[in-house]
Amino acid sequence: MEKTLPEGHPDLLRIVQAAHADLPAADAKPAANSLAGALAAALGRQPGDAEDRENIEFLIQVLAVNRAEGNIDDAAFAALLERIATRAGRAALVASFTAELEAEHGYADDPPA
Repeated sequence: MEKTLPEGHPDLLRIVQAAHADLPAADAKPAANSLAGALAAALGRQPGDAEDRENIEFLIQVLAVNRAEGNIDDAAFAALLERIATRAGRAALVASFTAELEAEHGYADDPPA
């Protein structure tokens, strides 16, 4: 079983808070006068959309496991927290981690050669 940060651990709380930093509060109204907000809504690329929530879930798990196993030092951890604070940063990290995992392990649906 893989090691992970326990619930309530300060580093896990920091990961969760950073990953949700740019998400609007559940009761917040969208900014009607924001051109950027309107464009993001039209493109379906708002923080907190389905893809972003999936990325958040993935990153919380990956960072919690790697931090618990000692694979992320304090400086790298601080940098990762900054990156996951935005939708674009989360998407870039997920793409990077996914490419790294695929390079290490290959595609799960690749037929054996």
